[in-house]
This record gives sequence, structure tokens and C-alpha cells, in this order.
Amino acid sequence: MCRTYKILILVALLCFSLTYLSFCNEIPSLFPKNGMKDFKKSAPVVVNGDKVEYLQDKQRVRGTGNVKVTYGDVVLTCEEILVHTDTKLGICKGNVKIVQGKNILTGSSIEYNFANKTGKIVDGRVEAYPLYGRADNVQKISEDEVVLNKGYVTTCDLDKPHYRIEAKEVKVYLDDKVIAKHVVFYLGDLPVMYIPYYIQPIKDTKTKITVIPGYTDEWGYYALGAYRYYLSEQLKGYIRLDYRHKRGVGTGIDYNYSLKELGEGSARFYYAQENNDLALDREGHVDDRWRFQYKHDIDFSENTKGTIEINKLSDKDVVKDFFFRELDDGWSPENYFSIISRHQNYSLEVLGEKRLNDFFTVTERLPETKMRIHSQRLWDTSFYYNSDMSFANFVKRYAVSDNKADEEAVRLDTYNKLSYAAKLFNFLFATPYIATRQTFYSENRYKRRNVLREIYEYGVDFSAKFFRVFGNNIPILDINGFRHIITPTIGFRHRHQPTVSPDNLFHFDGIDSLDYENQFDLGLENKLQTKRRRGDKWESVDVARLVIRTGYPFRFNKFKDFGFQGEGDFSEITCDLEIKPYDWLFAKTNIIFDIVDYNIDNSIKSANTDLVCEFEDKFSVGLGHSYENTDNNSASQFTFETKYKINDDWSIRVYERFDSHASIWEEQEYTVTKDLHCWVADFTCNIKESDIALWVIFRIKAFPEVPIGFKRTYRRPTPGSSSWR
Repeated sequence: MCRTYKILILVALLCFSLTYLSFCNEIPSLFPKNGMKDFKKSAPVVVNGDKVEYLQDKQRVRGTGNVKVTYGDVVLTCEEILVHTDTKLGICKGNVKIVQGKNILTGSSIEYNFANKTGKIVDGRVEAYPLYGRADNVQKISEDEVVLNKGYVTTCDLDKPHYRIEAKEVKVYLDDKVIAKHVVFYLGDLPVMYIPYYIQPIKDTKTKITVIPGYTDEWGYYALGAYRYYLSEQLKGYIRLDYRHKRGVGTGIDYNYSLKELGEGSARFYYAQENNDLALDREGHVDDRWRFQYKHDIDFSENTKGTIEINKLSDKDVVKDFFFRELDDGWSPENYFSIISRHQNYSLEVLGEKRLNDFFTVTERLPETKMRIHSQRLWDTSFYYNSDMSFANFVKRYAVSDNKADEEAVRLDTYNKLSYAAKLFNFLFATPYIATRQTFYSENRYKRRNVLREIYEYGVDFSAKFFRVFGNNIPILDINGFRHIITPTIGFRHRHQPTVSPDNLFHFDGIDSLDYENQFDLGLENKLQTKRRRGDKWESVDVARLVIRTGYPFRFNKFKDFGFQGEGDFSEITCDLEIKPYDWLFAKTNIIFDIVDYNIDNSIKSANTDLVCEFEDKFSVGLGHSYENTDNNSASQFTFETKYKINDDWSIRVYERFDSHASIWEEQEYTVTKDLHCWVADFTCNIKESDIALWVIFRIKAFPEVPIGFKRTYRRPTPGSSSWR
């Protein structure tokens, strides 16, 4: 618990300091400055109506019946009005309506000053889309600020809204935000929540409160709740309160901040104390489980960016047990800082990485510096030069459970390449090159010090492009002529045997495992293009594209110059096919054929196919198939997903994932969505192996996005997820 308290204190101090800096800078902006446009005092207020009287001696204008007044960008309508022409004050009665841009104020009676756009409204309503407000007394105290006294705001446009946020005083900054203190959240007439301070940006699309109830075999019944606080655009985040029947209560806070020129970042802390009965079932389990995350990005200049990220965990399984969806996103507990500077001719990177969780294996960089010189033309010749240089202090620390000794070495690596660009026979492009790599190690795997490894490479790349135009038109496919483009490529590369075998070196990254290599690379691209009208212009679009690639590794004969030992063979053939006959239909497939161990039953090493159809927001369907074949063990998986909007109130979504080899359903998910006027409700049932999960999500239609960082639904392989558009 001592470590937990220290981290809690650290997070609290961090949040307080950043909140103080950001809030102090932001408070003045909560109340708009006096930047209203001044109207000329001499500009008249023109009153139109069924009957208009001008009382010149009293400097008044009286209008009755279908009254309409236009003054600048303000349009006022009512049944009766009395305007004081000297002060521009209008006293309006009967169905009063004021339109200012996209914002509307209505009431039974209004005292309105046309000069400074202020007024008092009785039984007033405010429409600042997507928000609606109502109060017995409404004051428009400036051009852009409206105050509702003892009123409420909502996104429901009904006279009796399904929900509302009620407070003693609600401030609405038109086209900007809503601010209120001591807020009570009502569902119908039932008060369900108290919020001490509330800010809702009008242009923001993220919901304020999210509650996701559900059930899984692992968690039991659960409810995941998040409240999104918004003190300013520079200071916002989430407060989390979760309940899991089998794991207990979990709490957390997400903190997103912006320090303007000093960058922006986020901090996240989550704490859970599991039930004691579960603690007895887990070997080595601790009751207190938590995670701390911190990330900050800063732009030092237009070309230079810095990043720092920290991930500290109570144990190696805390993410799997509480945030297992993140593992599907490829999350890893990295702790590093980096500075990257990219320029036209070169780029520079400094990377430092440290292990903070001793239950993971991590290669520390203390630090690593890289410099890359991009391909540069040498004077006015056809020669080009590029290079990579790096210097690093590596320490590979194994997980405590592995019981292995650390591996440590300093490495200095340089790579230099010289190439020549030539055009032969007016159609063939050739690029021969030579390269050399020298790498210094302070120590190798066998404790030998000051080791120097040398590697030499050379090769050549050839490419050509041929095309032919066909005038055929196919109206049903929107084909307006064809252009067929063929691009064959062939390359050869040779890497000499390194002076130090990779078996003698620590393997910190791919540079340390480089070995002898000879290979031909062959490729052929076929592309079909047509022209289609986009507005007033014709654009070239790809209808189909097929790319075939393969490699031919081999070994030279040691006793004959450029003689072959007969050990060469094609490694594998890769085929990529993309078809998009319409904007709403596309298909993609990737197939890898194994040539080395070829037989008619196991020639395909892997195959992935996607077919997706989308018809606007009415209907979509996706089909996918994934096949893997390694060491005579194969896996085949089909995926299917469809969405259909039945009508304006109901829509459905079905997702299926089937293992054809095991003949089992790996995952099934069914969602029914109901439009509840101002809300949208998703009722979902997920069946994954033996785990059944049920959850309900309510979203406000005006703010439909699920909060950032609260993605607690499955990320899964879906049809079309890797397809091009």
C-alpha cells in the first residue's frame, strides 16, 4: 500500500499543479470580453406590422399585429411592441421571438435593447442547437451570453424533456458553451445525480455521462461509469467509477491538459481492490491493483517533436483483468522519452527507454541516438548517397520469472550506401548500389571486449512501366475507357558474410541478427484505371490492382566466381489483389504461397480476403476469411458483419466469427439499437467461447461519440478492416 499511496499523492500533486496553471489562464475566458459591435446611435429601429404608430413627441414607436423588427443581424417578431427610439429599448408582448444567427430566444414578454443586444425575458426559452433551455426568468446580459435563473438545459426538444440538467443559475454562451454550478440531473421528474460544477461545450460531441451495465462470466454483473469533466479546452478528462460483482469496485481519473507552447498530455490512474475470495484463488495475487499512465507531447519547432510516456503497473495481469480490450489494440507497457527532428536532408532521433515493471522483459536504451541522411544527389551527377548512424547503450533486462542474467553492451553502428540512377533504352530504369556497415560492440555474448563487425553489400534494381489505353465504355460499371499499366521489377542484392557471426552477439534489435544473404527479388504490378466524374472534373481511379512478388535466395559457389551451389530456390510468392468497381463495393485479398515446402495440399501459407458493401447509412455487409498454415498446423476463420437500419427508430447489427477447422463459433455479437428521441440505446449480447456478456449503452444523440479512453467493447477482426478505400 505504501507504493500506492505515493503514486496517489504524486498524481494529486500533478493534477493540482496543472489544474492551477490551466484554470488560472482560463477563468477570464469563461466570461466573454466586451467585444460587442457598437451600433450607430443614429440608426433607426424600423417597425413593421398590421398597425404602426409614430409618437414623435414621446420618441416612441408602437406596433401591433404581426410585428417584425430587423436590426443588424437580429430579427424580432411579436404581437405588440413599444420601441423607445432614443434608447433603442423595445417592450414586446405576445409570442415574442428573437432570432440572432442560429440562436433563438422566445418568451411571453421581453424587454430588449437593440443597441447592445441585451434584455429580460419572462417565461423564456433558449435554442442554441443542440441545446435547449427554459426558465421563468431569462436575462440576455450581452451579445453572446444568456443567463437562465432557476432553469434547465437539455438536448431534448419536447415541452416535457426526457432528461434535463437543472440549476439555480445556468449561463449559456451562444455558439460556445454552457456553465452551471450545483447541478441536478433529472430523468423525467426523477433526480438521479448531483454535479457540483458543469461545463458543456456546445460544439463538443462527446457525451457527459456514460454508464455501461452488463454481464460477463469473468466479471459477473458489472456497471462501468464515467463522468466527463470539462473545465476548459485546456483542462478536461474523466472520473471513473466501476463495479464488478466478482472483482469489486474500481475507481480512476483521466486527466487531459494543454500547456499551449509547452505541449499537451494526459495522465491516467486506476485503482481496484479485489474481493478477498478472489485473492485466495490467485497465486501471488495482491489485493491492491492499480495502473498509472502518463504521456506528454511537445513540439519544440515545426520539425522537432518530443514525447515522454510512463506506464507503471501493480502486477503483470492488471491490464488483462480490467482492460483486456486494450491488449487487442497492441498496447505495451513502454516507458521512454524520445526527441525526433526531421528535416529535408536528414533526421535525428534520441530515444531513452527504461524498465519500470520487473515482470516484463525490456531492452533498455540509455539512451540511443540515431541520425539518418536521406538520399542525396551528389553534385550534378546521377550518383546518390544515404547513410544511417546510431550510438546506443543497451541493457536487456529479462523478467524476474525468467531467472536470466542481464545482457549489456555499447554499440556504435554506421551504414553507408552509394547508388546510381540510370535509364536504359528509353524505358528501363536501373539503380545499382554498393553499401558497407561497420558496427562496434563494447562486449559480445562471450565477454570478449571491443568487437568490430564489418558487412559489405551490393546490388541492383531494375524497373519499367508500360501502358495501353482502351476506349471501351461500360455504363453499368461507370467505366469510361480503360488504361492498363504494367510495371515489372527485378532486383538483386548480396550481403557478404559478416566478419562476426550473429551467434556471437547479443540481439538487441534487427541489426545484430544480420547475416549472409543473396537474393533476387521479382515483382509484377498490373493496374486497371478509368475516368469518373467527380463534380465538374474527371478523375482517374483504380478499378483493379494485382501485385505479384517473390524472392529467390541462393548461395554462391566458394570455388568459382559467381557460380551457384545449387541451393537456390524460390522462397514464397505473394499476391495482392484489390478490386473496387463501385464506390460502395470493394474487395481485397492477400495470398502467400509456400514454394520451398510446396505440395498441392499445403501450398498456401496464408490467405486473407475481405468483401465489403456499403449503401450509405441504410445497409452494410462485410465478409472476411483468414487462413494461416504453419508447421502443418492450419487455422481458418470466417467473419461476417452486417448493419441494417429498419426505420428511423430501430436498427440492428450482427457480427459472427467462425473457426471452420474446429467447427466452433469463436464469437457472436448481436446489437439492437433504439432511437429514444433525444437518446440512442444499444442493447448488446456478446458470446465469446464460453463467456457471455450483456451490456446496454445509452448515448445522447446530440453528443453521439463514446468518450475517449472508454472503449470497452471488443476490438475484433472485422471484414474490411484492412481493406483500402
